[in-house]
Amino acid sequence: MLIRGAGELASATAHHLYRQGFQSILMLERRYPKAVRRQVCYSEAILDGTKTIQDVCARFVGNVDEVEEANLTGEIAVAALGLEDVLHRWQPRIFIEAAMLRKNWGLKRNLAPVVIALGPGYVARKDCDAVVDTVRGPQVGSVLEDTGERLVSEPPAEIMGYAKERAVKAVRDGIFFTHHEIGGQVERGERIGTVVSVYGIEEFRQGVPVDASYPVTARISGTLRGLLRDGVPVQDGDRIADIDPRGITEDLNHISDKSHRVAEGVHEALMSLIAETKKRRSKQSTRPRNNKKTPKSAAKSAGKKSTGKSAARRGSMSAADTPKSGSTTTAKRGPKSGSRKAAKG
Repeated sequence: MLIRGAGELASATAHHLYRQGFQSILMLERRYPKAVRRQVCYSEAILDGTKTIQDVCARFVGNVDEVEEANLTGEIAVAALGLEDVLHRWQPRIFIEAAMLRKNWGLKRNLAPVVIALGPGYVARKDCDAVVDTVRGPQVGSVLEDTGERLVSEPPAEIMGYAKERAVKAVRDGIFFTHHEIGGQVERGERIGTVVSVYGIEEFRQGVPVDASYPVTARISGTLRGLLRDGVPVQDGDRIADIDPRGITEDLNHISDKSHRVAEGVHEALMSLIAETKKRRSKQSTRPRNNKKTPKSAAKSAGKKSTGKSAARRGSMSAADTPKSGSTTTAKRGPKSGSRKAAKG
């Protein structure tokens, strides 16, 4: 199984499927992950080497050759490799698009026998086999068998009357620096970190005031439920932090209810598609035997009546002995023209 992305929803999906017995998993992530709820993201393995989420561990692998080794030791493999490079050497049977790009970057159903996508931007039965709803609400985790076009971006969950205020986003490109940690308390207006433009990084590190920087501040007081790592490049609009006004810290290391439901939706879609594939193969293997006469035997019987013994012999031919209709074997044995007339005769 190949999962593109190792953020919160992708990690919840990998964690759930691993627990369900899908233990040959490779996850692809960018070299500098932009995960905010890092405590529940396998993308952390890219920088830390390993990451464990609720007793399921992932390990960073430098190349495709190390994937099997990681899987055999009971770990999910995480790599910072390009998709094309991986597909060239490691063809998956199941592909899950979980990078949450909210647009189709070129996803096609022929990437693997089973292709599932999370969130908006993909159309089921066209770009992929199924789309799983990731929009918070009663339908989150639902398997959309027709289309995922209606899915749109959503604000953070409302807590104590705060929704958009909870999310802290970058307003320009640069490198994010911070001394805060997930689980720490912040006050409204407190500086969480600084985004520094690329051409001012060295001066910033040396303590020289840099004009090409801006402070990242909290709009509400609360607990840092999520926070980008120090030194990660950001772009305008990227989420930098997530603040919980309740001040709760005990669930920071646990997969959220929403992520659980999305993961279960992926599992439901996967099992349905696997069953559909098996059913289709079963129908193909149980098709009625083709008892049509070969052009050679038909031409022979046209000039001379078959005896009861030869008729019985033909009737006892196995399916393996009888060429399928329209097969290349039949085409080779029969004459290039007039074979159908001979068969009718």
